[in-house]
Amino acid sequence: MRINDILNNIDNESLALPVFQRGYVWKRRQVKELMNSLYNGNPVGSLLTWTTRAERVEIRGESERISGAIDLLLDGQQRVTSLYGIMRGKPPAFFDGDVGAFSELYFNLEDEEFDFFAPGRMRNNPLWVSVTQLFDTGNDWLSPLTSNPTFSEKLATYLQRVSKIQQIRDRDLHIEPVTGEDKTTDIVVDIFNRVNSGGTKLSKGDLTLARIGAHWPEARTEMQQRLAKWEGSNFSASLDWLLRCMNVILTGGSEFERIGDQHIVEESVKRSLQKTEIAVDHLLEAMRSHLHMDIDRVYTSKAAFPVMVKYLDNNGGRFTDQAAMARLLHWYVSVAIWGRFSGPTETVVNQDLAALNDSDPVAALLRNLRISQGERSVTHENFDLSYTKARFYPLLYMMSRIQDARDWGTGNRLRHHSLGDHTNLELHHIFPKAYLRRHGISSKDADNMGNIAFQTRETNRAIGDSSPVEYMSEIAANWPGALESQWIPAIPDLWQVENYYGFLDARRRLLADSANSMLDTLRAGMIPPADELLAPMWQRSFTSAEGSIDTVSFDEAESLNSANSFALERGLPAGELAYEITDQDTGQLITLDLAWPEGMQIGFSRPVALLIDEDDSVHSAAGDAGFRVFTSLDSFRRYVERDILAQAV
Repeated sequence: MRINDILNNIDNESLALPVFQRGYVWKRRQVKELMNSLYNGNPVGSLLTWTTRAERVEIRGESERISGAIDLLLDGQQRVTSLYGIMRGKPPAFFDGDVGAFSELYFNLEDEEFDFFAPGRMRNNPLWVSVTQLFDTGNDWLSPLTSNPTFSEKLATYLQRVSKIQQIRDRDLHIEPVTGEDKTTDIVVDIFNRVNSGGTKLSKGDLTLARIGAHWPEARTEMQQRLAKWEGSNFSASLDWLLRCMNVILTGGSEFERIGDQHIVEESVKRSLQKTEIAVDHLLEAMRSHLHMDIDRVYTSKAAFPVMVKYLDNNGGRFTDQAAMARLLHWYVSVAIWGRFSGPTETVVNQDLAALNDSDPVAALLRNLRISQGERSVTHENFDLSYTKARFYPLLYMMSRIQDARDWGTGNRLRHHSLGDHTNLELHHIFPKAYLRRHGISSKDADNMGNIAFQTRETNRAIGDSSPVEYMSEIAANWPGALESQWIPAIPDLWQVENYYGFLDARRRLLADSANSMLDTLRAGMIPPADELLAPMWQRSFTSAEGSIDTVSFDEAESLNSANSFALERGLPAGELAYEITDQDTGQLITLDLAWPEGMQIGFSRPVALLIDEDDSVHSAAGDAGFRVFTSLDSFRRYVERDILAQAV
């Protein structure tokens, strides 16, 4: 069929687009390639249509409900839409996409080049002519050429090239029809997916949306308006995602097929969208307010949202109190970092939806998580990955925002900023990549999460590729607490490049400790206070065996840091600060100030603990757990020199 006839059929609505088709997605490059192929007589492929009765399907963009036979375009929408937009100068009635992808396409009569309008190249240049204008019946484009002697000699050539463009209207495109009363929407969608194997397949959600559209034609538009609203607030999601959230409210289950089992009417679907919007608004507000999740990248488990939407809908669309909100946020962060929804989602979502019927739904959700993922706490090993791949990157971002991480150039809190386009806040390599490269350390190791912090762009640029031991010493002097606010170990020896891997290990342990503190606080039904996570190690509080609060003094911290520095200088591993063991007599947790649970030489020496001003119960518990206990820095140093290093020689 001639291209011009195809476009005429769109105008008279005998060729239309089924509602389950996605919108227009082509870019300008693809439009130019199509026109170049047609201009040069190259193949551009055939079209696939479905001949059916109009009343059997929902058609996109129709002004009135039509009846009788109709051809629905299954394969070729992008090509046909582009040609319609270029030749008619406007999009077709069924259009859903970016008009700019095909608007203002120009043709150069001299170079035979298609390109989109660029004022610097094309304005006041009669050799650049609008392609839409060339398809029009008028010849206004010709006047500037005929009135200019410069172009008169090649005018015949230019006219021949214009005629070649206009002949595209008469180009035949082969149409392969799908016909027969047995061709249901499900069958046709399957045919489309097989034909379109190289492109994006239609999902179950697309088919479900087609069914909904038969009762509520504006459904797709209404849903896209909600998605656009959330995207404007740095949360992007798909129609499938929104439809799944609506589905759990509408049917109580995850599978889209359930909608087909019910009598779907316009009002019930509308109500489910309204309820979903209310629930998602409340969730996003809570996550931004209390976890500072203000960039899309940190939402790594959007598949968990249908469960949370149903939880809120069961409670009138909102949280009932702070404890309920904090515990659900704990569940969300937990499923995100442990990857509960990383595989097939429908079964997992249904398991968690069933848990919402429990008398304590969040406890039941956490029980499901333990069954599938095991009982877990965050360890330093969870941060031993590249930030580009790690599920724990969002956790680092949340922790930094919650504890009001400080900028190292100004001492200001890094709040009310966004990481991404038009940022004031950037990722910062603590040991700059260029600096590490000069010392033979790979980019892979430089991108380790232990080496990642957040800084303003100005500070990031000012630091450049400086040596950490130099610039961090200045920061420590100029802005007390700024380094600690981003979990920098207060051990200057670790800031030396030769101790880079020791620095990573020490910082990852501090990150793990803080992450567990944040998660434990949420799980207890409280919002993590910034001050608790912000405190440097010598101000941190730990629960003793008796349940009282012990605060580590500055002098104690100095001794503990000196012990670690002493070990590192001699090629030995750093110990773990605030290492917890269980008292074998009472079953209570005991905190050891500094410990080497696997010995100073792993596998060759017994566990070691340095305890400063601790009572006899802590000493006894450590001894019963097999630790060799030292109560002063001097005695610890003598042990290392005499029993560890001398034996090694």
